Amino acid sequence: MQQSEKLTSLLEAARKIGRFYCKYVTANDVGLTNAHQEGLHIAKPAWNIFFETQGVKGENKDKYVKIHIDGFYPFESRVIYYGRGTRNEYRITRFWTNSPWDKDQQVGNLIVFLPISEEDFKVYILDTEEEIEDFTDHFSLNLMGNNAIYDGGRVSDIDLSRRLEEEIEYAVSQFDDFPATADMADIARQIHHEVYKRKPFTPDLIILEWVKTEYSTFKSLERHLYQEYLTEPFGEVEFLVEVANTILNRRKSRAGKSLEHHVDYLFSSFNLPFSHPGRSEGNKKPDFLLPSNAAYADMSYPASDLIFLGSKTTCKDRWRQILNEANRIERKHLLTLQQGISPNQLNEMEDEKVTLVVPKPYHTLYPEQYRDRLWTVEKFIQFAEEKYKS
Repeated sequence: MQQSEKLTSLLEAARKIGRFYCKYVTANDVGLTNAHQEGLHIAKPAWNIFFETQGVKGENKDKYVKIHIDGFYPFESRVIYYGRGTRNEYRITRFWTNSPWDKDQQVGNLIVFLPISEEDFKVYILDTEEEIEDFTDHFSLNLMGNNAIYDGGRVSDIDLSRRLEEEIEYAVSQFDDFPATADMADIARQIHHEVYKRKPFTPDLIILEWVKTEYSTFKSLERHLYQEYLTEPFGEVEFLVEVANTILNRRKSRAGKSLEHHVDYLFSSFNLPFSHPGRSEGNKKPDFLLPSNAAYADMSYPASDLIFLGSKTTCKDRWRQILNEANRIERKHLLTLQQGISPNQLNEMEDEKVTLVVPKPYHTLYPEQYRDRLWTVEKFIQFAEEKYKS
């Protein structure tokens, strides 16, 4: 698919400037919670993108910056560090009121801040999954922690324990090629288990832990296997392009199947009956059918005892793909790692009888009045266990 002008402009600017901060817009960022904070929250490690010196606890400080958006007049916003009292956070205020965007509809979109100078920032918002994935794949970003900082080739996005990092480095040193996507997921779970075998995890937390560990393992494996390309010149532009495309395609392939592999393993560990992939009308392949493809194909089997579960890392646009994947099942479930969705999209999902299954730590990123519609991973498992208990 051809890149949009917006994405092309963003990639060119990000490569040229070499520094940026990006984050998913959450319900809190646009005032759709009962919290009294104002403006976009900035992760504390990103202070050096916006300030020359780090904020000091016990003191507030601020600066006015000019925001540049392609196609619009620059406007003024305020970057603040709140250090007094119990607060210890950075925010950007006077942003939504001056910007061309409807803030309520930005929940779940990716906003990117690029420092042109100490007082000027180019800002982009990516609102389609294709654009977001292309951007994050290009810079090898993982946004499971909601945000990422890119600074001269160094990426800060998720924190790992030293022990986990050591286990990952040891594991990848044993490989001389990339494993298949299912094997990559299995390796990540083995690494995580080795480090945390005595620590209990809920289904909601373990899914996030496995996906996070797999991303870090894959990223480390990339560095290990492509080390020669990082230290020696390519010589030919065509070879450079070929290697770059291979890297991007492999990143997309792994990310696209990662969540499915871990959900399969999790369901198996709870002895749930399921088929993965499923098989329904017209040879369609829904991600998961419970209790089995055979039960779905048996028209005498009660439709009320069938469960459909889609699995999509993000679902801002793609959630509609599941609507016709299992006609016998009216209420569809969709497990996703999407960090927030706008009220309009959540209402559309409810109208289409789609229930979102979201890991519990991400529920606070959704508009507060809609959170009671969300299921946790644990709730879905309990729902399936109750339905199929022997």
